[in-house]
Amino acid sequence: MSAEQTRTPDEERLQAELRELAQEIAGSLSAVDAASGRELLSDFVSELFFCVTEQQRREDRRQKQAQGIAAAKARGVRFGRTARPVPDNFDQLHQAWREGRISLKQAAESCGMARGTFYNAALRRERQAESPAV
Repeated sequence: MSAEQTRTPDEERLQAELRELAQEIAGSLSAVDAASGRELLSDFVSELFFCVTEQQRREDRRQKQAQGIAAAKARGVRFGRTARPVPDNFDQLHQAWREGRISLKQAAESCGMARGTFYNAALRRERQAESPAV
């Protein structure tokens, strides 16, 4: 099987676009003298090569970064800010909020937290309660 037969539809479309671009460039280069045309074409090929090399470098960097993050996570490294400790009265206020005795806003204010922070801390506690550590 040749390379032509194993191309995907996207590769076929890209190949057609490249052919069309090459014909357009060749037509434009015919309007200038041969020496200038060769120089312009050389500059274009150099720029194209640079762009492809730069794209490959970015992809390599992303892959190495992803591997490093995966390795760090496997070692147990945690990313992001550490959660601030919840106040001592959090559990009682969380219970009162879930039972509907107080509003989320009241519970959060009593803990000295923003509503979103209180809510997220409550969800973390509930998840911990559902799946105790082994």
